Order: sequence, then C-alpha cells, then structure tokens
Amino acid sequence: MIASSAPNPPLRRVAAALGRHWAVFAALGLFLLAGLAVLDDYGVSPDESAHRTHGSAVIDYVLGNGDLLLRHRDKHHGVGSEMPLQFLERALRLEDSREVYLARHLLVHFFFLTGGLFIYLLAQRLFKSRLIALLAMLLFLLHPRLYAHSFVNDKDISFLSMFMIVLFLASWAFRKDRLWAFALLGAGVGMLMNIRIMGAMLVPAVLTMRGLELLGASGPAERKRVLLSAGVFAIVGVLTLYAALPYLWSDPLGRFIESLARAANHSNETSELFRGAIIFSKDVPPDYIPTWFSVTTPPVALLFGALGASALLWQWARGNLGAFGDTRLRFGLFVLGCFITPILTVILLGSTLFNGWRHLFFLWAPFSLLAAFGLRWLVNRFAQPVPRALVYGAAGAGAAATAISMALLHPNQQVYFNFFEDRVTPDNLSARYVLDYWSLATFGAHDHFLDGEQPSATVQYRTDTAYRFGTLPQRDRERIRVVNSALPAFSVRTSRPDPGDDTLYIKEVYNNVIAALVREQPQENPFPAMYEAALSGEPIVRSVFDLYAQGHALIYVKEPCAAADLNGGFVLRFYPVEPDDLPDEHRRIEYEARRFHFLTHGALFDGKCVGQVPLPDYPVLNVRAYQYYGYANELYWEELFPLDAAGHYAAYESAAAREPAARAAFDLYVDKEDRTLIYAKEPCAAPDIERRFFAHVTPVSIDDLPEERQEVGFDNLDFAFLTRGIVFDGKCAAILPLPEYGVASVRTGQFVSGEGEIWEAAVPFGS
Repeated sequence: MIASSAPNPPLRRVAAALGRHWAVFAALGLFLLAGLAVLDDYGVSPDESAHRTHGSAVIDYVLGNGDLLLRHRDKHHGVGSEMPLQFLERALRLEDSREVYLARHLLVHFFFLTGGLFIYLLAQRLFKSRLIALLAMLLFLLHPRLYAHSFVNDKDISFLSMFMIVLFLASWAFRKDRLWAFALLGAGVGMLMNIRIMGAMLVPAVLTMRGLELLGASGPAERKRVLLSAGVFAIVGVLTLYAALPYLWSDPLGRFIESLARAANHSNETSELFRGAIIFSKDVPPDYIPTWFSVTTPPVALLFGALGASALLWQWARGNLGAFGDTRLRFGLFVLGCFITPILTVILLGSTLFNGWRHLFFLWAPFSLLAAFGLRWLVNRFAQPVPRALVYGAAGAGAAATAISMALLHPNQQVYFNFFEDRVTPDNLSARYVLDYWSLATFGAHDHFLDGEQPSATVQYRTDTAYRFGTLPQRDRERIRVVNSALPAFSVRTSRPDPGDDTLYIKEVYNNVIAALVREQPQENPFPAMYEAALSGEPIVRSVFDLYAQGHALIYVKEPCAAADLNGGFVLRFYPVEPDDLPDEHRRIEYEARRFHFLTHGALFDGKCVGQVPLPDYPVLNVRAYQYYGYANELYWEELFPLDAAGHYAAYESAAAREPAARAAFDLYVDKEDRTLIYAKEPCAAPDIERRFFAHVTPVSIDDLPEERQEVGFDNLDFAFLTRGIVFDGKCAAILPLPEYGVASVRTGQFVSGEGEIWEAAVPFGS
C-alpha cells in the first residue's frame, strides 16, 4: 500500500492563511486589475524624467562611467525608489518611451498596493480583526489624490508605501523584542531614508520608544537588551543608508547633513495660489499642510482618524495604559507621533513647501492607522451586534462613496476636494487653489484630440510640455510637432477659455476647468522681421545668445543656431529701479523671475534663432539672464547687465571725480543734495557683489526713528547689491537713498549670514 502524500506543514500554513484572508487578496486582485485597465490613461508627470535621469547618473557613477551624479541638481536625493525602476528598464531592455513609462507606472502602483497589504497585516495584528484590517486597507487605498499619484509619482508614493512597511516592522520589532527584529527595522529605515532623507525622523522616534522601555526595565539584563537592540537598530540603519546611497560614499557625514539641510529648505522658490492668496514656497503660512490635508482627504477617513487620535490622547492623559493593552497603546502613541511631529517640524522650521502636501504624502500611512484605531474605539463603544454592524456599515459606505467619486473623476483624481470646500459654485476652487499643479489633465486633452484626428495627420501643438506625450503610442508621438506662436497650432490651457476661442475640448471638475484644447488662429510670422530689426542695432550683451533691448522687450538672437541650442530652460530675473514697483508677491525675494522655453517665445528658421520676451511694466535696473539644460540641469550660460541705469552711470562719474568720505572694500561717497550714499569699486568682480550689504543709519535725533527702531538706536537699510547697484566695464556702482530725517552717520559694510561681517566702514555726516 502506498501512503497518500499530504502537504508539508509550511505549505499547509500558507494555504490556511490564504483561506482565512481571502477577502484581502480578492480586494487587492481587483485593485490590480483596475490598475492594469487604466494604466495608459495617465501621462508623464514633470518629475518623472528628472528622476529617471538621476537614477541613470547614479548607476553610471557606481559603474565608473562618469561623475554626472556629483553635478546633478538632484544629487542630494535618495535613489531607493529609482533603482528598482532603473533595473527593470535595463533588465527588460526597454527603449521606447511608452514602454518605459508604462512599466514605471505599473511598478509604482504595485508598490502602492503593497503598502495597502502591509496596513492590513499591521491592523490585523493590532486588533485581531480581519474586518477592521480590511476596512483600514480600503481607506488607505481609496484616497483619490494618492491613487492618481500612485501611477505618476514614483518618489512620494514609494516613500508613503515604504513608510507603511517600516511601521509594520516597528510594530513587529517592539513585539518580538529581538536583535534580529531591530536589525530588520534598521534596514527598513535605512531604505526609507534612501527614498527621501526625511525618513531620518524615524530614528529618534524609535530610539525614544526604546528609551521609554529602558526606564521601565526590570533589571540590568533587560536594560542591556534594550540598549543593545537600540544600538543594532541605529548601526544597521546607518550602514544600509550608506551602502544604498552612492552620493554619501566619499563624505558620509558632511553630505548627509547637507542633504538634510536641503530637504528642510529646498532651493526652489515658487509661488502658488492658496486660499485665494499668492504665497511663496519658502514662506508658507503655518496652516498650509493642515489645510491641504483636511480639504483633500475623504471625510470618512478624517472622521475615524480624528476619533483614533482623540482616543489615544484621552487614554494617555488618563494614564490608562491598559486601554488597548500596553503594547498596543504605546504603538498607537508612536503612530500618532509619526503623524503630528512632521507637521509641527515643517511649521517650526519654516520648511520650503509647494504642490499641496505631496512632499508629506507619507502622513497618510500613520493617519490611516489612526483611522483604524478610531474605528476600533467606536466599535468597542457598543456591546450589541446591531450598533456594531452599523459602525462597520458606515465605514464601508464611506469607502464606497469615495470609490464612486474616484470613478467619476477618472483619470483626474489628483484634483479631488471634499465637501469642506465649495465644489458647486463655478470656478470657485480655481480662484482659491492650484487645482492641478502638475497639469496632469492636459494629457487627457491631447489623447482625446489625437483619437479624433486622421491617423496620418500631423498635429502641431503650441506647448512646452512635450514630455507629457511619453505614454502615447509611437505612431501618435510621431504625428506631434511643437511649434512657435507664428504657426497654426493647438494649445492646451488649464483655465477657462475666452468665449470667442475655438475650443475643441474642455474638461471640468467641480465646475472648474482643468484642461481645454483650443485651436489657435494662424498669424503672420514676425520672426524674420524681428531678426533683421535686432541686427540693425547693437546688442547690450554678446554671449551664447546676443541680447538686444528693443521697444519694451528683450530680443534673443543666435546665428548659426541649431535645435540643440534651444534645449533646457531660459530664465530672466528682473530687478526694478524702485523696489516698491515689484508686484506684492515678488517683494520678499526682491526680483521678478520669468521662466520660459525658447519655442514658446521664439523660432528657429534658416539656421537662425530669434526670440522675444516682454519686459515688465516698471523700469528695470538689472537683468540676470541664464539658460540651464541637460540631465543635471547644468548652467549653460549666464549674463548680468543693467538696463535703466543712467542715474547710476552719472553717480559713478560724479563720485569718481572727488574724494570718498570713507575707504574700505568699496569707496563710499556722500551726496547730501540727493540724500544718497554711493558705493563704488574698480576693478569689481562677481564675488564683490554676492554678499549682502548692511547699512545702519544713526539719526541726529533718536525721535526721528520709527518706534520699533528707537530701542536699537539706528535704522536698518540692508540691501542686496542688484537691487541698488550695477556692474559695468569692470566697475560697480550702487546708490542707497537715505531717510528724510537728519542723518548723523552711517555704518555700512557686507556680511554673510551666520558668519558675520566681511568688512565695515563708518561714514560721518555731521549735522
């Protein structure tokens, strides 16, 4: 007789687990099928190409094929999310942009679903309830904005999913209390930091939890075990980060600190609409993140998350450590800290923030767990099965309502707002917020229009966002041309078109236009005449491009010129003659910046390039013009030149004819008639003007000072050189207007913030 074979114990346990948790695997399977069905409904986001080239630079650096990484503008960024995408692309030998980006989108979305699986596993372990765990997973995955981003936002979504995995590992480590568990947690935190360096915040969080357990240790052996596990966690985390982030290899500590500083204060200075007002990314109001989070998160999740946070705080305040069991309550407070601490940190540090709360999408991981705590707490308020069923039903209905909203918004879930904002009044939301900061909806406009055109027709677009076409089939991409404004073309707008526009397609969400395709009327080509007119005068700058000032515009000219000369971005910074002429939203940074791509302002014809950029309505003292391009967004060329500077030329010539009132790094002259202090230097170079100037004006009478300055005894007229001075022919001249009251003296010089004065001089005025 032959004995019948039976599954071995490990396989039997796996089969039993699959049977018990069939609902979650069925739900994840449906989500995956839905993701596959809608995969090519999303275009390419602005950051994807930059992340891809950064990842390629990292691989080349590791293989010894160049040091582009060290020059890349994103060199401080982690590569934990990019490396798997690069390996997939290279392993499968993907070359066509459609194949590349669809594969990236699928992998990022799959990782998002993996985050959903881990919140299920964590909630099931915490609450011993598969139903609560399933609802927690549904709340996590059914966030409209995050769902759209789970295809096109590799870094923020990967950080969110990895954050959830690390929370699971933290719970496991605290429960197992073994060295190997804390080593695994350290590796997880190291990989988290390798996606975004802000993952470092979990290091003090975990060590604080270990410290609290150290205080309650029962003896030397237990204290030793706690200390040893904390040390293993920290060491493995550091080693994992170092091994996985090549940028740190040559200077681990210095570059880590540098990356942290950059994460707290990003170099981008952008403006955006927030609650109906223009704000700057480096000066956001304290309620920026709380507002964005509260108006773009489904209400059912907000309700349960608030309940969970309140219940945890109440139990902690009462000192009732047995409310959820000691370990569960402590872990709940740890999760609450992971949600609250980042918000408080960015507020207190005044961190650079933009694009809503996408840089803090990881907050959704702890908040989803707080919602699970809230659901559990509410269920436990009722002893009878019917009220409990009603609570579960309300949570399920809320999740279903969110799913319906996502289906109605598809594929533009990224513009979801909840009912806390007025979604009925036409154009109300667009007057208060930037609805689609990445303009993802413009892809739908292109896709819709191409489907309706003859397959052989060439379609001309007037746009500088051609990267969005990356997921279109090759036959459609080959039909697209990006042209200048003199030729007939189609343009995509993100606001409501004018009534007289020939609008071919319009997409509205909540009665707000997020994308509109408009047929532009052909115009007479002005560029050949513009080119000839420019050459009739003398350029104000000769560089890679020659720049001319004609009428109320700057003209860019280059000959010979090829398409490669127009790559990258062009930037102009305008410094006004009178600082008060700047629009309110630009006064804090003291200049107005205009960024453009050449073909939106010019043309390439007959081997020549010519472009025109209007000047501001106010007189401009200085213009800084530059172009950046390439994988690293490297600076290609840069020029600084004065425009309306007749007064500065005259002041310099007048000052040079007499003796200065004081000599230092700059010669200082007093013009009592014009009530100005003149700074002059020859020869003068770029380093002489880069540092900020200070000017402390002491009055004859202290009562002449503004009230808030009387205590210190002087007026503060600090300034940046380009707001008051010009550089010409190797000379520098700056004019500082003085107050109307009697001036006794001025103490002035230059300084570097955090380092102190570079030089200083005292200029006496007498009475």
